[in-house]
Amino acid sequence: MELLQSQTFEEIMERMLDRVPADVDKRENSVIWNALAPAAAELAQAYTWIETGLDLVFVDTAQGEFLDKRAIEAGIERQPATKAVWQGIFNLQVPVGSRFYAEPLYFVALANNQLQCETAGEEGNANFKGRELQPLDTIPGLTNASIGDLLIPGREEEDDRSLRQRYLVRVRREAASGNKAHYKQWAEEVEGVGRAKIFPLWDGEGTVKVVITDAQMQPATPQLLQKVKDYIDPIPGQGQGEGQAPIGCTATIESAVWKDIDISADVTPAAGYTISDCAAEISAEIEKLFRQIAFEDNVVRLSQINNIIFNAASVLDYENVEINGKSESLELEVEELPRLRAVDLNEI
Repeated sequence: MELLQSQTFEEIMERMLDRVPADVDKRENSVIWNALAPAAAELAQAYTWIETGLDLVFVDTAQGEFLDKRAIEAGIERQPATKAVWQGIFNLQVPVGSRFYAEPLYFVALANNQLQCETAGEEGNANFKGRELQPLDTIPGLTNASIGDLLIPGREEEDDRSLRQRYLVRVRREAASGNKAHYKQWAEEVEGVGRAKIFPLWDGEGTVKVVITDAQMQPATPQLLQKVKDYIDPIPGQGQGEGQAPIGCTATIESAVWKDIDISADVTPAAGYTISDCAAEISAEIEKLFRQIAFEDNVVRLSQINNIIFNAASVLDYENVEINGKSESLELEVEELPRLRAVDLNEI
């Protein structure tokens, strides 16, 4: 706040000295100046604390544990880090709770030969497919142990930006009585879900379709779809109010689908960079953009791609930017997620 920011040591000292009679020596290091300076310094520090405290009171500027406290008031908790779940490949059914090692992480066996990484977060999403597992327990008859497909990606603890956005959505779009906001809230409460879109009456009266991404903003696995179905409208008991959905409402859970995107442009690399450096830098930033807009914006905007290329340190100049062969923005279907397939750069 401007009022608080203006309360500097110098400003406070000036006001305090103005209250001292004019016939008193008020120069720096005079007796009265030295007497007032410590109090002025403490007051200036107090104003700084007040300004910081006010920032922590409002959701728009609160951070960390203070944002947590505000979110709790709306019934929202910060989503904790979750653990990746992989399919295990064994020559027999391994006991639940058996532990395995695949450098550098440890895994524990769940039901149906599934494996949960013991380390929470995105580290467990690394490319473990096909890796051999070293059992840490003696399992009679076990001769083959390896890792299959990633079933449910792990997720880092929710950051302030995401928590703040969920809070604002909750207070601005009241979720109640099974409305669209309520279904979106239910879907995104399930561990492993990133974002959700809701399509009411998609197959007639009493039907709702919920389309989800996983925590990495990728299409959901069948296992994650089943978790969401079990939470919102489980089978058996579908439409009977056995889950979160009201009685009489049947929820269908589906995954988002990929839309492959090709980017092409003519570029001049900056000094010290190659065309490969340009492609690598641009690709990384475009992939970051695609995760940000996934299920939030249905348009891959040409202006955003231009901006990424313009700001690339490896690019000196560029022209003729195209998305899927056209020099215009690309509109996605409502259930599509953008996926970068290729960045084709021609050096000029």
